[in-house]
Amino acid sequence: MKKTLLRLTALLTACLLLLLTATACASQGKALLTLEKDGIKVSLSVNLYQLMLSRAKGNLVANGITANGITADQDAFWNYSAKFDGENIQTQDEYYLASVLNTCRNYLVVLYLFEKEGLTLSSAAEEEIEDRLEELILTDGEGSKTKLNALLSTYGVNYNMIKEAYLLEAKADAVRTHLFGTNASLVDKQIKDEYLNENYVHFRQIFLANYDYVYETDEFVDVILYQTETGKTNRVYYDTENGVAGKNADGTSILDDNGDVVYFIKDSNQTEIAYNPKGEPNRLLTADGKSYQTKKMTVEELEALTKRAEELCASLQGASSAKFEEAIAKESTDTVEESEYDDGYYLQKNYDYSAMGNDYAHLETVVEKLNTMQVGDVALVAAPTGYNIIMKYAHTDAAYEKEQNESWASTFYADLVEELFLDRCQALYDNIVLNTELLATVPSMKEIVPNYYY
Repeated sequence: MKKTLLRLTALLTACLLLLLTATACASQGKALLTLEKDGIKVSLSVNLYQLMLSRAKGNLVANGITANGITADQDAFWNYSAKFDGENIQTQDEYYLASVLNTCRNYLVVLYLFEKEGLTLSSAAEEEIEDRLEELILTDGEGSKTKLNALLSTYGVNYNMIKEAYLLEAKADAVRTHLFGTNASLVDKQIKDEYLNENYVHFRQIFLANYDYVYETDEFVDVILYQTETGKTNRVYYDTENGVAGKNADGTSILDDNGDVVYFIKDSNQTEIAYNPKGEPNRLLTADGKSYQTKKMTVEELEALTKRAEELCASLQGASSAKFEEAIAKESTDTVEESEYDDGYYLQKNYDYSAMGNDYAHLETVVEKLNTMQVGDVALVAAPTGYNIIMKYAHTDAAYEKEQNESWASTFYADLVEELFLDRCQALYDNIVLNTELLATVPSMKEIVPNYYY
């Protein structure tokens, strides 16, 4: 059940973020939500709510999300029940209706804070909105606003609603930047550090692959080793100390394509090249050039790998971080890739990694394991592609600011700001009035037509 809840929570978050590009203002229809405080009154319409519901359903259907094998375009999907909030049993219909309504409350707070803080949109932001609208008329409307509106009416949207949507999106950005700064620059470091500690785990790992890479070989089917440290990348690294220089029948030296003398293993009759063991092999890429070619290990090799992983993990119990990092350089299958993460790895807690695919599902196990470990502890985790021997690390000071951590920290500031902003929103919820009679007229998620485009 835990994974189900996490998956649905992550999915809802993704859907609602997408909704920012298709929201409408209070002027479009009757007010469903109203916020009045300190002489400021703002509202959001029922049209907005229904539009957001249709977009949420469209995202679920388009992404092929299922419940017990049933897709979101079937009624049975919305009848599926669980404790989505961790406490109360709800159908997915009820859950999404309530969740989207809550998001409307947050949008209402955006409008309130925009007025309260005396904010205005920059000319650049307004020009961008006009450019986006013009492009929409040219592309979807074939140059005609009338044609565009005819198309938009299919989804219960019109040109003015789309314009207000873009304005609300810009206002939301303006409010967040005003309150928290670009990349949370106005947020105190202590708050950032607390958020890091509460939401991330930090570790380093030794990765032992359960497959072999396919390397470039020579005419004798031996793996070619290249120079790297000398700066002569892609030039063969011959063992000139132990090898024997090759000779042609006329006594001249055998040269390779780079003009270097070819060295052979002694007594091999020039049938096996002597490569310097300090050289680096060249991994072959797949046909699409996006990944490396691999081949499966034999049963015997897999058994040996398991034994090696268990013994290596046992030998590193109580090891210092320095010794563990030496083992990474010596033992890890992907030492080049590992070295790129010279501050180790950071993973988010309470994140549904299985939604990223089977190759990433084990990261949930890694996080769960790390949550039970103390700094300096070492553990073994099996993965679809091999074994991860992990050591838990304390967080590096201001890790989110370091260039080498950009790959995981790309969402750190946005997630932090969103949490801080939601706190601001919740503080104003008591001032929001819901028109319950109007709410009762809103179709259920089963009845809402999925909106894929607007």
